[in-house]
Amino acid sequence: MRLDDLPIRLKLPLTIGVGLFLFAGVVLFYTLVLRQTLGEYEYRIDHELRIQQEARNIHVELLQARRAEKDFLARRDPALLEGVGERIALAVQSAREMQRLSVGSAIQQEVADRMVLVDHLEGYHALIREIGADWMAKGLNHREGNQGVFRQAAHALEAEMQRLEHGAGREQRVERLEAMVDYLSMRRLEKDYLLRQEEENAAEVEKLAAGLGGRLQQIIAVVAERQQVEFLLNQYVESFRALVALDRSIAEKMNRLRDSVHRVEPLVEEIDAMAARLAREGVQKTRWTAQQSAQWIFVASLATIVLCGWLSMRMVRGLVRSISTLSHYAREVADGNLDVTTTLVRGDEIGHLAEVMRAMVQRMRAIRLIADRMVVILALVGRGAVPEPLQVEFHGDFKKITDALNDLIARLGAIRRIAASMDEISQGKIPEKLVGEEYQGDFRRIHEAMNLIIDQLRAIGGLPVTVS
Repeated sequence: MRLDDLPIRLKLPLTIGVGLFLFAGVVLFYTLVLRQTLGEYEYRIDHELRIQQEARNIHVELLQARRAEKDFLARRDPALLEGVGERIALAVQSAREMQRLSVGSAIQQEVADRMVLVDHLEGYHALIREIGADWMAKGLNHREGNQGVFRQAAHALEAEMQRLEHGAGREQRVERLEAMVDYLSMRRLEKDYLLRQEEENAAEVEKLAAGLGGRLQQIIAVVAERQQVEFLLNQYVESFRALVALDRSIAEKMNRLRDSVHRVEPLVEEIDAMAARLAREGVQKTRWTAQQSAQWIFVASLATIVLCGWLSMRMVRGLVRSISTLSHYAREVADGNLDVTTTLVRGDEIGHLAEVMRAMVQRMRAIRLIADRMVVILALVGRGAVPEPLQVEFHGDFKKITDALNDLIARLGAIRRIAASMDEISQGKIPEKLVGEEYQGDFRRIHEAMNLIIDQLRAIGGLPVTVS
């Protein structure tokens, strides 16, 4: 069905309906696009914020672990070591979670390349545990561990040296004072080592201990006393060596710990920077997506307006063109030009109006035909001729007119038959009597007179015929 064939009463609802349908389509499109954009934005914000949060967690947990480490080294509290382990475990968990969240993102490969951070963190944790174990072995204070053993050995040696100093005779006093000087020098270097952890002081302590042992062997005559002093000195030296060995192990592990931290911290900063960059790129991508969606919505809205405008213009233009055609057609008919035609064909009310106007013009042409035949009939009657009946089908008042004309022609035909009868009489023949309902009025008087003449002729046997 063509658009022009739709009834006018449906064109306006159709236009409004199409406009509302397209508008609803645009609104639905806008809603879906907006919902999708908001969904992507919320997902990106949530996903990228979680990645950024995990990166920050790694940084924070590492700082907390370093603080607990420093607190342990300063306060020697074993509970702080547990805090270091917990913080490192949380940092490792955040690193693994960040790697999981980064799958499919722009930084997936970069994060995967930096997951060596987990190994470094676990190595850092293992070193902290080893350092803690060494400190537990060394002793968290001077009464525990190797420090307690060394302190007891030092006190026992000091008591023995004081006893030897006070129990010496006049002839050995000088040698024993010199031994006491060596002992005090050894203890001073021992304190310096315990304070500054310098290897030179440890070596000097062992050197002075060896010299002190030789001197005591010379000045102590009693074998039992000499063996006792030698035993206490050896115990002092062995406990000192064990303490130095633990200090060396702790120092070496602290150096490794610092190296591990130096490897971890740049990786943490890089991961943090990557997460921040991903967040910025996500915001830019979301903004770009929103701009693209806005452009598509604008294009869809513009297309809807253009389509509705085109549909309305086409309907109005068709109506105006059809009305103009009918107006020209009616004007020509009003001016008397009944031969004008119109080819306007539509299925709506205007098309029906065009058909009615064409039928009206056909009727007017019939009226013109009737008028022309009336003129012809009157002219023939005036000349004494009888025209043929009208063979045109009309309805209404036009049919009455044609019926009246045909009745007139039929009555004029009666005169033709009377003339034929008179022509036969003139030839000496006796014609048949005239019959017919059309003889009325004056025609009936003529009809009756002619039939009377025919009866009289039959009675007398006809008129004589004279042959000249």
